[in-house]
Amino acid sequence: MQFIHQPLTWAFLIALVPLLIHLINMMRHRRVQWAAMEFLLASYKKHRKWVWMKQLLLLLARMAAVALIVAMLAQLKTRDQWLAIFGGRATHHYVLLDDSYSMSDRVAGASAMDAAKQVVAAIVDRAKQEDSPQKLTLIRFSRAKGAEGRSRPPGGTSTPATGDISTESTLPVSASADLADFNAEPIDSQFDLALERKARSFEPTQLAIGPQGALAVLKPLLAGAKDETSIVYLLSDFRRRDWDSPAELRDSLQELKRAQADVHLVNCARASDPNLGLVAVEPADETRAAGVPLFVNVSVKNHGSRAASKVQLKVQSTFYPPDDLSKTQPDKLTGLTEELATLLIDTIGPGETVSRRVQVYFPQPGKHVIEASLPEDSVDADNRRWAVIDFPDGERTLLIDGTDDQLHAYYLDVAFHPLQRSNTGIRPETKPASFLRDTTLDALSAYSTVYLLDVPRLDPKAIETLEAFVRRGGGLAIFTGPQTNVATYNTALYRDGQGVLPVPLGAEAELPPIIDPAEPDLALSGHPIFSFLLAGNNPLVRGVRVDRFRKLADGWKPDPANPVEIIGRLRDKSPLVVEKKFGAGTVLQFTTSCAPLWNDLAKNPSFVVVMLKMQSYLAKANRLDDPRLVGAPLDLELESAKYRSDVAFVVPGEKPGSRRKFDRQALATERGAPEAGAATITASLIRSAGETNGDADTSRRGVYEAWPISTKGEIDLRRWAFNVDPDEGDLTGLESTDLLGKLDPVKVAYHQADQYEQEEISSTGYNLSYLIMTLLVLLLIGEQLLAYSASYHVTPGAVR
Repeated sequence: MQFIHQPLTWAFLIALVPLLIHLINMMRHRRVQWAAMEFLLASYKKHRKWVWMKQLLLLLARMAAVALIVAMLAQLKTRDQWLAIFGGRATHHYVLLDDSYSMSDRVAGASAMDAAKQVVAAIVDRAKQEDSPQKLTLIRFSRAKGAEGRSRPPGGTSTPATGDISTESTLPVSASADLADFNAEPIDSQFDLALERKARSFEPTQLAIGPQGALAVLKPLLAGAKDETSIVYLLSDFRRRDWDSPAELRDSLQELKRAQADVHLVNCARASDPNLGLVAVEPADETRAAGVPLFVNVSVKNHGSRAASKVQLKVQSTFYPPDDLSKTQPDKLTGLTEELATLLIDTIGPGETVSRRVQVYFPQPGKHVIEASLPEDSVDADNRRWAVIDFPDGERTLLIDGTDDQLHAYYLDVAFHPLQRSNTGIRPETKPASFLRDTTLDALSAYSTVYLLDVPRLDPKAIETLEAFVRRGGGLAIFTGPQTNVATYNTALYRDGQGVLPVPLGAEAELPPIIDPAEPDLALSGHPIFSFLLAGNNPLVRGVRVDRFRKLADGWKPDPANPVEIIGRLRDKSPLVVEKKFGAGTVLQFTTSCAPLWNDLAKNPSFVVVMLKMQSYLAKANRLDDPRLVGAPLDLELESAKYRSDVAFVVPGEKPGSRRKFDRQALATERGAPEAGAATITASLIRSAGETNGDADTSRRGVYEAWPISTKGEIDLRRWAFNVDPDEGDLTGLESTDLLGKLDPVKVAYHQADQYEQEEISSTGYNLSYLIMTLLVLLLIGEQLLAYSASYHVTPGAVR
């Protein structure tokens, strides 16, 4: 039993005032002899015990009334077990702890996570001082990641109309309990030790996660808790990224309020230093092949409000010789690391992103690694970033030449190999048109691009395979010429805009004679394949002459349902080059020839550069990297007929440069409906959703590997880069007034972590103030009745 306002208990001394007044009145009595009083004295002696009892009860009643008034003002509390009949309940503290990597923000050596752990300790210390039973449930954001998706009912969300939490959640209570670090743990004298041991593992992760998952885990726990006083503490840094548009969060908090839970937002962040983060390490859209230099772009962003100067950016590469795979254990493979460059960035303004590029070179094919790093600052997680780049032996391209002398293919082959000793990485192969008819889609997919060079016609089977190739992401370039069968192209390849041909062809035409010798025949846009010709008013474009071309079909107009873009025109505004996106691939259609039959472009020095740029542009869909964010699933799908079921996964270890291996068994892939194609098996790094198995997940940044083995015993190494979400490095927070305004009309309490220990979050236990007030009213009524009974009153009608 205790009082909330302890200093007021000194007022209990006022209860002695009625006794003091009584004693003073007794000292003021004086004996007077009076004969008439003898009769009254005799009567008094006869009834004095009863009179004294009334006077004593009246005195005690007045003293008790004063004591009750003091107890009511000081707010007396007592244990539930003694006053259960009056509705006393246990208090359950629910702590939702943000452990995203922005919580690693350090100020004066202490992180926001350190502040959060101090708040948890303060909550426990205060709870231990209470007389009523106390419980603690603690849920970290990282353990609840993805729970909001599993808890959302099919068909959308629903809001209960009553003061209860929705029970339509598909996340069972047992699953929520498993995700909690502490679940309804009683706070007793030994709880400090358990909390201290557990808190040692509470460190910021490298994930970018919001509170939605933790709130989804909390809802079924609240719904299952009956006859408890619930207090929810959300410990976070309340960055603008998560809380600037909190519509979904507001709805979740509103549900907590409907369940009669007190909600407290505790901001653990303090004013931070500027944070620099690596936001991208990306290879340029150029041909990638072993032995061919490649530029890599590295971007750094200043997330702070002040400019950063003299920023050192280090870039290194790791080369993995192919021969090392067969003689090195997966977790022992290290590669050859080379420091490429240390770049100095003079200034990065607030909110500015600055990019620098370095050149990399790998002599042998493989999936090699580029790593960039920044000096240490307030947040370390975004100071390193990786990129895995696949360097094949060469980029295969297919040339289909419709002429007998293969003249078009000759000029393209020369453009792809301009010098005898040069290596562009492009491997052209010339085939007849019948090759497209006889080949399979898988065989055609081995090529990055296909060039149709004045091909008269294609068989329906060839067109079907070619369109499937482009839909998958292949590149296609179509050059017309004197042998092009316009009717076949328009009927089979264009098909009213549904086919792979961007625009329908018309009659062959001559370009009108030149009126102004200074006017070039080509009017090019700023498209990537023409950037070289347009840079600095390049004079080479003026030297190109076009004699003949094919007009577009009469009456053709652009169709918004099948958009195309004209990226190059002739002097008379006739289209020269038209681009169309077809599925995941790209098609470029030229209305003139490739070889110097209708033009002299192939004889111009710019032809080599334009063709190399075009090859790079068309093949970019096949060079799509597979960058992934930390925490994303890592599943590997394999053809069951070609691969064994045992797969080794290698993940980054806890220490820099260390690696850990996990063996997995690939299982038959589950499909929603029967599909054509080979049967597949799938190997997953995480065996099941919600599994925690040491480091067997993708929660750590770095390079991950899978080592599937074919049925022939060959290792088919797969490699991925998992990086942190760069947006989480933006430490811009919300002011308390802005945050509370965005959450309106939900009423929550807001606190700063460093002020929490001086603030009383909530009074727990059962407060007896209302009970005392009721007793006081009854006591005062009784006191008045007793006072009336103990005093002398003349009977009405009696003779005086």
